Amino acid sequence: MSGLGVLVVALAVLIVSTAYAYWPAEDRSYRSAWRASVDSRFVDTPVARFHYVRAGSGPAVVLLAPSPGWAILWSSQIRALARDHTVYAVDLPGNTGYTQLKDKRFGFDLPSITGALRSFLDAVGVQRAALVGNSWGGGFALGFAQRFPDRVSRLVLIDASGLDLPDPPSWEIVKYPVLGELLTKLTTSRSTVARYARRSVVDTHVITDELVREMYAPMTFRDNLRAIYEGERGLDWSQTDRGLARTRTPTLVIWGRSDPVYPVERAAIFGRRLPDARVRVLDQCSHSPMIDCDERVNPLLAEFLAGAK
Repeated sequence: MSGLGVLVVALAVLIVSTAYAYWPAEDRSYRSAWRASVDSRFVDTPVARFHYVRAGSGPAVVLLAPSPGWAILWSSQIRALARDHTVYAVDLPGNTGYTQLKDKRFGFDLPSITGALRSFLDAVGVQRAALVGNSWGGGFALGFAQRFPDRVSRLVLIDASGLDLPDPPSWEIVKYPVLGELLTKLTTSRSTVARYARRSVVDTHVITDELVREMYAPMTFRDNLRAIYEGERGLDWSQTDRGLARTRTPTLVIWGRSDPVYPVERAAIFGRRLPDARVRVLDQCSHSPMIDCDERVNPLLAEFLAGAK
């Protein structure tokens, strides 16, 4: 073999070994000030030790965060909805939060994640709840409502996944083996977390240094990094797309008009194809309106969820 051939083989070995054997250091020393300020709990199931935040009393409402992200992104909604509801903001295995997987063969796909959500609800004694989800969390909520319709009273999709349409190129590239592992492991840093978070809002001032720190620390956990690239590969939104016409759960669709991740036209698609849906498009809001437009999102949620039982 020529010298160039040896170099190519050595480079290939280095790339593959980095993709599969290398893991960045986990940031386990960080102590979340936000978790200390709320009712942060854990509950065990055969699937995972679920982390969640509980507040209030009344009909159950479950908040499902996007990925990357965890329960902290719902801090405003937890406070607002707890006036009339028992609120559960849960970190699912597909999120980048504090839930700890027990099933090491867990598949980051819709059957696995919706099954995990069912195990969480069973563990905390919730038979029926309203589900609110943003981005992937919206897709998880939709998939759960389609699979277990008797357990969902109301459904809120906020700039949600669930349509059989491509993700942004920066996410689609993560689907490729080796490349996805490399990009996820080598580019996860506080600066990339800050950049992603600020891209998801219009008012970037709401993305404080402390919020970035809160988001970054659990994202370094191995299972959470794995959830990013395995979720991108395993989540087949054609399943939820095909089920839209059969989804009878009353649904509120909220969308930020300035969303650069999922274009606002997707809100109208949900509105047309879901049998019982109303759509609200918010100007000057982006992919995470529950953060930078909470003063408009919270009243919409309160009004819609008032009929949840």
